[in-house]
Amino acid sequence: MKRNRCLFFIAGVALWLVSLVSHALVLRSDQGLKEPVLLHGQEEMFIDTSGNISIEDVLSGREGVQFIAGDTRRGRLQPGEIYWIRFSLQQGADAPSQWAVQIFPNWIDDVEVYRRDASGRISVDRLGDQHPFVDRTIRSSMLAFPVEVGSSPETYYVRVKTHGLAPLCLHVWQRAGLERAEISRMAFVSALAGAFGVMVLMNLIFWAWLRNSIYPVYALFLALMFVFVASMQGYANSLLFPEAPVMADRFMDISSCALMSIAAVFAWRFFDYDNYSPWAAWLMKAAAAAFAAGAVLSAWGVDAAVHGAVYLQMGVGLFNLGFIVWVMLRHRAFQYLLAATIFICVNLSWTYYVLVLLGLVHTSQPFLLDSWIPMLQLANLALLNFAVASRSRQAELALRAERKRAFDSMAVAKKALEDRVRQREFVAVVSHEFRTPLAVVDAVAHALELSPSGRDEAVKRAVGKIRKAIRRLAVLMENILQDDALEIGPTRPAARSFDLREVIESVGGVGLPEENARLSVQAPTQRTMCEGDPARIEMAIRNLVHNALKYSPPDSTVMVRCEAARGVFSVTVRNQGEPIPESERSSLFERYFRGATSTQVPGSGLGLHISRTIARQHGGDVVLLSSDDEGTVFRLTVPLEPAPLGLPG
Repeated sequence: MKRNRCLFFIAGVALWLVSLVSHALVLRSDQGLKEPVLLHGQEEMFIDTSGNISIEDVLSGREGVQFIAGDTRRGRLQPGEIYWIRFSLQQGADAPSQWAVQIFPNWIDDVEVYRRDASGRISVDRLGDQHPFVDRTIRSSMLAFPVEVGSSPETYYVRVKTHGLAPLCLHVWQRAGLERAEISRMAFVSALAGAFGVMVLMNLIFWAWLRNSIYPVYALFLALMFVFVASMQGYANSLLFPEAPVMADRFMDISSCALMSIAAVFAWRFFDYDNYSPWAAWLMKAAAAAFAAGAVLSAWGVDAAVHGAVYLQMGVGLFNLGFIVWVMLRHRAFQYLLAATIFICVNLSWTYYVLVLLGLVHTSQPFLLDSWIPMLQLANLALLNFAVASRSRQAELALRAERKRAFDSMAVAKKALEDRVRQREFVAVVSHEFRTPLAVVDAVAHALELSPSGRDEAVKRAVGKIRKAIRRLAVLMENILQDDALEIGPTRPAARSFDLREVIESVGGVGLPEENARLSVQAPTQRTMCEGDPARIEMAIRNLVHNALKYSPPDSTVMVRCEAARGVFSVTVRNQGEPIPESERSSLFERYFRGATSTQVPGSGLGLHISRTIARQHGGDVVLLSSDDEGTVFRLTVPLEPAPLGLPG
């Protein structure tokens, strides 16, 4: 019986040794120099859901600890879970004994590597974002630990704990090959820094040149993109925080959330979301704020913040894709075609990378994404930089065109001003030269009217026509001169206190005797004090009265009623003329406007415009109260001078 047990034990040990040899990866001398040797298919996995399994439990074969063949690239840890990975390496013919195992991705939190030597002693090597970079055995931006292989299989146990997205990938380098790969990575990141630096500088120059806020936003986007890529490559640990692993770990989460935030702002500003869809612009602003909040939470050590930000970024990226395509098709905004194509490529490449990290998309060599994704992003961003530069060129051309239009407008305005000045000078000269002859003609006509010959009916009619014509010319010149004075003069006239009763009394003699006879003027009985220019107020009222006389039958009465109440003086002028068409009422107070019914009536179209302008300069107004079959009613209002304290208003 004892002999049989010994035979069974020897046979089991032999089978175990055979299984180790069959599962050991034999490393050859031509491997691990230019590219790594992949371990997938060679490793065995065990997931510790309790988080309490130790290396002693694993080595002793504790109940529940069972390694199975699997692919770590397809795994994804849940919070609190721990990966245990077992693999064996064996030295091939002429192969060196010093090798290194690299773990992808670089941002694994806690990695412990165990190995039992021939004496039974267990050695441990610790690395990861929770351990200082200066304590690593291999000081490389890549997460790697040394292994020593011999002619017989050496078994290693790797304990992995992390909070980030991690499709684990293990591969083996010769130490010389790892050093060469590190030099290549450093050269790549240095070239990347130079390229991003040039693009950032270009956009800052564009900003200083064109003063368009899109350029500093894009410059910040490029800077954060480089910081994030460098962090992904492991340089946050090696260069920025070699002795502060927690800061290095949080720095990558912060930079990723900040990059997502500024990317949302850039898309919103560059593609002009506010112009095409306010609700889409609001959504992008909310997404940018959410990403910024994720950066703050990551700084406080909230691990779930970056997970939520990654899922949100996938949704925002798909929304941007659909919205930009909709803008180009719906609004024919094909000026965005190049920039939109590049921006969509950037979004899709990052989305693919995130899907790999989430384990939703599987690739045979996910570690290659660590290099070609940044290269693809650099190419896309370089093209996007050209698109932004093209936009700046378009902005420059538009600015030049705008300047040319401005200069042309200035030239036109200057010529118009010169013409206007010459017109004013001409009107002033003509008015001055006409006043004396007109006064002489009016005096002669009046003398003729009073002479014995003036009793003749033919002479009376001729004299009446002469005096009416002179009156029209005088009113026309006064209105033109007053219109010029109002246009170039101060908006508020020189003010003095005067009694409105005197103005109303002078208005009663505005026309010829037969015209004045048609007026029914109700003047105020008490002193009515106003502050302003009495000559202008008189002209405003006279124009209303002249219009009422001109546009009413010769035998009709024009009523002028004055009222003072609640600190306002109003003059209401009513005639019995034809109603003003409804379509013309909105244009009555425009300069030079003459209605369809006024073609047979002489005038300049300035009277109502001047009256309203003067009234408004004094704080009042002129309005059309009504116009119907019974006649037309205009009202002028001006504020009264406040009564002194103790006196009735």
